[in-house]
Amino acid sequence: MNKHWEVFKTLWKLQMENYRKDIFNLFSGWIITIITLIVWLSFKDTSVGSNSIKYDPFVVASAVGVSCIRNCLFNFIRTLNEFKAKNFFNRIFSTRVSKTFVFFSLIIFNHVINLLVSLIIVAIAMLYKDQRMSIQDVNWIMFISGYLLLVIMCNMIAFIVAFTIKKTEWALAIGNIYYYGAIFLLGLGIPYKLLAKNEFIIYISYIFPQRYALNIMDAGWINSSNMSYPDFDQGFGYGGHTWIPYLVSIILIMGSLILVTIIFNKSFEFENRKYKRFINKNKHLGIIYTIKRASSVNDLKEIIKVRNEINKSNETIILNKQKSLAKKYWKLKKNSASKKGDNNEGI
Repeated sequence: MNKHWEVFKTLWKLQMENYRKDIFNLFSGWIITIITLIVWLSFKDTSVGSNSIKYDPFVVASAVGVSCIRNCLFNFIRTLNEFKAKNFFNRIFSTRVSKTFVFFSLIIFNHVINLLVSLIIVAIAMLYKDQRMSIQDVNWIMFISGYLLLVIMCNMIAFIVAFTIKKTEWALAIGNIYYYGAIFLLGLGIPYKLLAKNEFIIYISYIFPQRYALNIMDAGWINSSNMSYPDFDQGFGYGGHTWIPYLVSIILIMGSLILVTIIFNKSFEFENRKYKRFINKNKHLGIIYTIKRASSVNDLKEIIKVRNEINKSNETIILNKQKSLAKKYWKLKKNSASKKGDNNEGI
């Protein structure tokens, strides 16, 4: 337990360092989201008359959703690529620490940061009287369920992009496409009513898998349980069927999870289940795997350290087993001797 806690703390420290190293790149997306939200809430109407453009009543939910895409997809891709570049995963998976624990720790940190940013966005929105009134009617079950579906989906997509795209620049470019696409096509940068006038743009928005979960959040914010939109006949485009975005989101998450599992099995072959019963063989295969991918002398030094730790742990395990067997042997011998003594007394 203590060992896992130390690994957990180390992983969180490493991620926090990544955030501190490039604050502008990581937080520029959030700043754009917050500024866009403030502009809409402050100026409300862009012009006077029948052609005036008004922000959507769920603009706060859209801002929270877009920030989720920025953090749980783009920033998470960046974190995973940083660890890959440092050969971190190969080194840590050569030890007894499981992949599940490592990735779970990374996801938890990512979600904590995301929750903090989401709360900041909502807090900023509460500075405006109309938003303080609208939050009283929010359908929190829909909003929170949409939020959870969105962050999980973004994390799954981030894993797929990070472990299939070799070049970091291309991986981050894909992350930015998802982020800026969400800003302009999912109800933050451009009001949804305005976008809906062009069917071609709406069809393009369906390409973004986050659309479905974000629509659930938007509908929840305006308490529209049937996915309708006030004073807009088309609604969110599901014909009043709330189950459609839920079903599509769950299918996308399950499909992504299966794909992530396949990618992990290929990326970390030495931890396949067929080697689980051969503990020492598994570890040595891991060392061979990391040696092949070492690109510098420092990498090789780190691998040697890991190997020494493994050998040390193996010696400890063997010694403990020998002690345990010795105790059992002397206990059995003592019991048999006492039984013989009892038999002699009986005679």
